[in-house]
Amino acid sequence: MTAPTPEGTPTSRTEMRAQSRARRRTRRTRIVVGVAVLMVLALAGGFFVATQGGGSGTPAAKSVATTRPPSSNASDVTSPLGVAAFRSAVTKGDDIAVYATPDESTKPTATLSKQTNYQLPRSFLVFEQNGDWLHVLLPTRPNNSTGWIKADDVYLGQPLQYQVKITIAEHKLTVLKNGAVVFDAPAAVGTSDDPTPTGTFFYTDPLDLANDPGTAYGVYAIGLSGHSNALSEFAGGDAEIAIHGTNDPSSIGKSVSHGCVRVDNDVILKLAALPLDTPVIIS
Repeated sequence: MTAPTPEGTPTSRTEMRAQSRARRRTRRTRIVVGVAVLMVLALAGGFFVATQGGGSGTPAAKSVATTRPPSSNASDVTSPLGVAAFRSAVTKGDDIAVYATPDESTKPTATLSKQTNYQLPRSFLVFEQNGDWLHVLLPTRPNNSTGWIKADDVYLGQPLQYQVKITIAEHKLTVLKNGAVVFDAPAAVGTSDDPTPTGTFFYTDPLDLANDPGTAYGVYAIGLSGHSNALSEFAGGDAEIAIHGTNDPSSIGKSVSHGCVRVDNDVILKLAALPLDTPVIIS
């Protein structure tokens, strides 16, 4: 007599080969799905490369690339503005509803598009978390506006290690990592008629201009969440401010711009290595 075959055990070599092929297909499917998810996360949290130069507003974006690793929603964050523990929050691909309080029973006060004016994923700077809600700095007028968004609507990053501080009176830009100075450099700022706005802002639109470095923006421009308080429009846009390089090194250290912050091209390339949503504190 032949011993009975346990339930679920193949009864022939043919069946064994069929099950082996099925397992390989399942593994391949899981790998493909996993890679796809990682690509989406990297796109949401990455750096974005663009081209096109111009005046003293931020230039138009063109192509997109990513370099930053994905991150996941993490533990609660509470910190005063401009001090520490900011986090990046990037849309998962949909428009973002903004609320005055962390209460879903209320109506949103605004809905922000899933992309910036430069067709890059919308992001926010998180400074507090309350359960499933994130308290964020908004890239809108008036400057330093805040609101609440749902954590499920965004990819929430780990605490940001770097901050950029700009001291207008000293015409100086300083980069800090976990509160320690990494380097500082002279900077040009806005004129008395078109001053650089003060407050806490963040990287929104990193733009690579290496293919056209002769413009007023130099080799790179980093669009910020802030806007000029003196201008409502500049070069066809909403007078957003930026930190950028220059084709006129002699202007560095002076009050000459329409509100943007200018630095030497070697400095802007160092700043370009910092992640999306890096806080920029201007005082």
